[in-house]
Amino acid sequence: MKRNLLLGLLVLLAFSLSLSGCIAQCCGAPASQESPAKANDSPNEPLNTSGAVGLSDLREMQLYENAESDLTVTYPSGWIAEDADANDLGLVAGFLAPGVDMNNSSIYITLQVEALPEGMNLTLAQYGKAALGNLKEALPDLQILAESDIPMGGQPGHAVVYNLTSDGAEYKVLRAWTVQGDAAYIFTYNAPVGRYEEFAKDASKIIGSLAVV
Repeated sequence: MKRNLLLGLLVLLAFSLSLSGCIAQCCGAPASQESPAKANDSPNEPLNTSGAVGLSDLREMQLYENAESDLTVTYPSGWIAEDADANDLGLVAGFLAPGVDMNNSSIYITLQVEALPEGMNLTLAQYGKAALGNLKEALPDLQILAESDIPMGGQPGHAVVYNLTSDGAEYKVLRAWTVQGDAAYIFTYNAPVGRYEEFAKDASKIIGSLAVV
């Protein structure tokens, strides 16, 4: 997977969260005054990490470990997990959905780790405001389809869902993040609009399983 991970994620890389330049402007107010922008008051949650058990939950779970970033993620069998190639975007790992073309995947989940300003003690709300502001700057026509708080590995997290058009194809994207210490952990689930729901439950398991050790 290393040989094609970055090639397969060009859409993601173009709009990767890179907040070091805007953290100070977006997150200067006290935490009590900050909250992620609500572009949509839809009651629909972008993903469900409640752990409800169904037939598909009986599949064996695999463990991904990244010693450099001190984290683990579990993922359903059939998915392919691999470390990302060296990059400047904080990409740590990629997960390819079962049955996809290894050399031209359009259904994948990525995990990024972003170092935050040391000692700034950013809250989830503060980081979320900066993240959404940065995303909307990169995608001026962005429309948030759904947004909600979610648990990520026993920690509070936040997620948004939006559509993205690239080379004439329309994709549905879920981006979820949490903040622990001086780092933010960002998952991005990307799939063609017509296949998003097919792997949404797997995506919820992967995102909800994050454990920082």
